[in-house]
Amino acid sequence: MKTFWISLSILFIQWTVAQNSTVNYQPSTEVIANPERGFFKFTETHSNAYTALNTTTLTNYRINQKISLIYRVFYLENFINSPISSAYLAQMQLDFDKVRAAGLKCIIRFAYSDNEDAMQRDASKAMMLTHIQQIAPLLQANEDVISVMQAGFIGLWGEWYYTSQAEFGGWGYNQTDLTPANNNHRKDILNAILNALPASRMVQIRYPAFKQQMYSNTALSSTQGFSQTQVARIGHHNDCFLASATDYGTYENPTTQYPYLEQETKFVPMGGETCAVNLPRSGCATAVEELAKFHWSFMNIDYFPGVINGFESNNCFTDMEKKLGYRFEMRSSTLPQNAVLGATIPVSLRLVNTGYAAPYNARTVALVLKNNTTQQYISLPMNTDPRRWLGTTEIVVSENIPLPTSLPVGNYSVYLHVADASPSLTNRPEYAIRLANQNMWDATTGFNNLNFNINVTAPLALADIANPQAVIYPVPAQDLLTIQLTNIESYTIALYNALGQKITTKKTQQSDKVILDVKGLSNGVYFVDIEKDGIKDTRPIVLGDD
Repeated sequence: MKTFWISLSILFIQWTVAQNSTVNYQPSTEVIANPERGFFKFTETHSNAYTALNTTTLTNYRINQKISLIYRVFYLENFINSPISSAYLAQMQLDFDKVRAAGLKCIIRFAYSDNEDAMQRDASKAMMLTHIQQIAPLLQANEDVISVMQAGFIGLWGEWYYTSQAEFGGWGYNQTDLTPANNNHRKDILNAILNALPASRMVQIRYPAFKQQMYSNTALSSTQGFSQTQVARIGHHNDCFLASATDYGTYENPTTQYPYLEQETKFVPMGGETCAVNLPRSGCATAVEELAKFHWSFMNIDYFPGVINGFESNNCFTDMEKKLGYRFEMRSSTLPQNAVLGATIPVSLRLVNTGYAAPYNARTVALVLKNNTTQQYISLPMNTDPRRWLGTTEIVVSENIPLPTSLPVGNYSVYLHVADASPSLTNRPEYAIRLANQNMWDATTGFNNLNFNINVTAPLALADIANPQAVIYPVPAQDLLTIQLTNIESYTIALYNALGQKITTKKTQQSDKVILDVKGLSNGVYFVDIEKDGIKDTRPIVLGDD
């Protein structure tokens, strides 16, 4: 008998939520300052004259220029031969605090010199490792606002070229070829950075060849992607995008490295800057093609001015503003009109990503219900990963989401929340992903309004507790079904089949009872609705032989 009632309850739940509705959405053409993507503003500071960030300026980037990222280079020229001072480290922390207060994130790099005439362009390997250990606590403490870190340290500008150190090969400085030993020394620096960074964050490296030579010549697979292994945490940046046939040496062999990078950047961050006008390659046609091919997430808006101006004058700049990184457009959502506490609600979301890439850092996704009476919100986690929302085809997210039994019954508005995974930022709307649709964004919460309402009711067991006087018998019923309830004359009683169709039967009322004549009805599961003042109690019953 226990198994029978469990099965009956399941049928009741399925019947209650079976009535689904679909809402369609219209795309938006607006430029959106979504986090960790788009054009970025370039900033730098030097140890001999620290230039601090300004919170008001940073906030203006996000609100008025639709920019969510800054690039921050920390130059360490005063510490080439000594540890970083505590004062410099403290100033770095103040910068991170300002980035957080402004609702932005940052791409960071460390370097020792931007002077091509400097006698010493970078520190020794041993000193670099000391510096990496010193900044490790800052990297850990500011994981939330560090979008990605570039390898840096080695060479002029930290670009792994033009180094003064023989152990790194001096590549570009004296035009020597790199030996396996040179690459191993460079790999030690990169591994130290990976160990210093939180495991959730990735490192970008300047040239594809370095990752291929030091780790694997094979591009990441879908299985490897986002696994937090070392090879899965190394992305790419191109700081001379479109400048020549090889982007000033970014590619040693475009024929083989283009396919490699196209696959890699599905799972790691890709971005950088232009460095020279090189028409027609630096024009819109090639730029847009390669931004999409290599899944660019961000680009320097400040450099190179001639190339950026060309994008604007040839009308592809705004398109890049929208498409750098991800751009999710919701096409439709399908949800049940009614749901039962303790049951699962089927949710189907259909969207497209019209951007060049997907998010490269983890995010949480939740269906959020707002009680339309109390205005309280409850977040229901989903299992989908937006880092996998990539490609030109429609993305379908289908899940069955359980409703907690503690949720108050009532009518709820439904939202989608794609939040930052860092606990410090999860509830901040500036760090939530806004869908590129009309009339969906709630800027005060960071929620996307699905423009749908769900009526949540109590399951059978809870209804019995709330209204213990209602008794229905016999179960199963064959000829007559009795509903007994105090003041039953003030209730509306109705019988429905499993398809939700109302059944007309002969009804007799006796004192506190209503008796339904169910002779002639097919055996099976039916539902009795007991309703008063808009509150409905639905009970499953069985007709037929015991």
